[in-house]
Amino acid sequence: MQRYVIGRNELSWSLEPYTLARELVNEKAVDRVFVSVETEKGQMKWQGFSPLRLVAPKCKVEPETLADPLAKYTNYRHLVWEGLTNQSVSDIKALLQLCVTSHPRCQQSRSRVLPTRLLHIRKDGETNLHVQLVTTAEGHTGEYAALSYCWGGPQPVQLTKSTIERFLQQPMEKRALPQGLNDAIEVTYSLELEYLWVDALCIIQDDQDDKKREISRMGAIYQGSFVTIAAATSSSVHDSFLCSRSTLNTKYSTCDIPVTLDSEDCCDSGGPSSITVVPTHAHRTNIFPLNKRGWAFQEALLPPRLLVFGDLEPFVRCRTLDVLRTSLTCIEYNLSAVQPRRIIDSIANNQAHESGLNMDTKADNFDFLWREIVEQYTLRKLSLPEDRPFAISGVIDFLSEKFNDECHFGVWTSCPVVCLLWKTEPLQGRTIIPNIPTWSWMSVTGPVDLETIVYFDNSESVVEWDTDASHTRLVVTCCVLEAEGVYGLVYGFGPDVLIESWPDVLPSSPTSSQQPRFEAVEECAFLVLGCETHGRYLALIVTKEEGGVYHRCGLGELNLPDSWRERPKQQIVLV
Repeated sequence: MQRYVIGRNELSWSLEPYTLARELVNEKAVDRVFVSVETEKGQMKWQGFSPLRLVAPKCKVEPETLADPLAKYTNYRHLVWEGLTNQSVSDIKALLQLCVTSHPRCQQSRSRVLPTRLLHIRKDGETNLHVQLVTTAEGHTGEYAALSYCWGGPQPVQLTKSTIERFLQQPMEKRALPQGLNDAIEVTYSLELEYLWVDALCIIQDDQDDKKREISRMGAIYQGSFVTIAAATSSSVHDSFLCSRSTLNTKYSTCDIPVTLDSEDCCDSGGPSSITVVPTHAHRTNIFPLNKRGWAFQEALLPPRLLVFGDLEPFVRCRTLDVLRTSLTCIEYNLSAVQPRRIIDSIANNQAHESGLNMDTKADNFDFLWREIVEQYTLRKLSLPEDRPFAISGVIDFLSEKFNDECHFGVWTSCPVVCLLWKTEPLQGRTIIPNIPTWSWMSVTGPVDLETIVYFDNSESVVEWDTDASHTRLVVTCCVLEAEGVYGLVYGFGPDVLIESWPDVLPSSPTSSQQPRFEAVEECAFLVLGCETHGRYLALIVTKEEGGVYHRCGLGELNLPDSWRERPKQQIVLV
């Protein structure tokens, strides 16, 4: 097949036609080729990290059975996405049906209660789709699709107090709807679903009571959907997510090998054919606009099935498998950065390793699960920073039910100390979000780090909620060290008590380019919460406010002698 000439400083090669004998195949597919270089004595000099794929010629017609006869001998196909063709719709429906019939974990534990409002989609004549807003009876069940997308600014068509009566009484003009919504309508109808939920058209946007009520139900809405359509490539509702303009990365070349079938099949093909040798490609979907949106985080984790329209091809994610694909292509999803992965289903069911997911979680432990959720979520952007507690509420409700636990402002009753030991990197522009307790990571903008979970050893404190119904006050029983004792030589601690500190936000006017460091201020104190595996201690840095309560302002790592434990513990109220 190949002839190689290797010189001291060069490598040349050529390809010759190859005849594939039937007895060599034995009706089994030949999918991969492993490439290696050996010396004349058989000594291994080099071996490829990943195998090359053998890809059959593109199918020019439908169905696949009319493709090139070489398709019999390899499972891999060329990557083809040309929108909602009959074949692509059939393939997607087959994936969803496979999930419904073969994945017990993906089935609803209770009936799918319909959202308050839905878009009803039906055919109007031969080609036109009829789209109208409908209200549902309380407790009524059924199947519907939901849409996860980027607004990209003010919406041209919204449900408001002034438009709700018109939308309920007459069909919407599809020409007036932005392209992203029209795409979602087409997908929903092609999947033979009658109803679609879209937040901009199913929540009254200028009615605060309706918004509060419906937003509190969003987790249940996405969990109850038959499938959620993820418009991953669109940065705006005006963008089409069905017409991908992306191309496959051509950094690594492909080549065609002429092949002649030594069988009667060659007559069907009209002569010699060829097969393509293709390297593995990673799907770099972490850069998609949808993966930067805060609200879309729970929209990707909660649905039983997620139909993702990516830059190269659509694929399905479900509660059982991270990726369901219509055919084998050169894309290797195990090497791809497709975020966020379906981590909560696997770990919540103690089946993380059985599912085959490629996760960065360190163990099937709730603490590490929560760390990954917080760190991924806080990397995303929210148009309104005050939405930070609400855009993740559905995930919290899901985990609360799975683990029989309670969470208030990102702190779980089963592990409150660990949840308080979050830290931030010093970023200009990071701000405090009002009306959220300062001890919560939800109170600051920007990324949050829970790396302390990895090194946390044991607690040196007790953390409980105060009796207030709002759960905004924490009572912390711990050793309290005044700032003078940490920065100076008080208590006989010696120098270098404060090893490192992380302020929650930067000073408004930083005095230098060096890493910010807390300086002793009046009424500043360190609350020693726990010990790390290497013997150092983690403490909240707090300031005393009016009424005898304390506000958190950062996290510190301390090097303390054993004598500090002789000091009596105090009760501090954090707000």
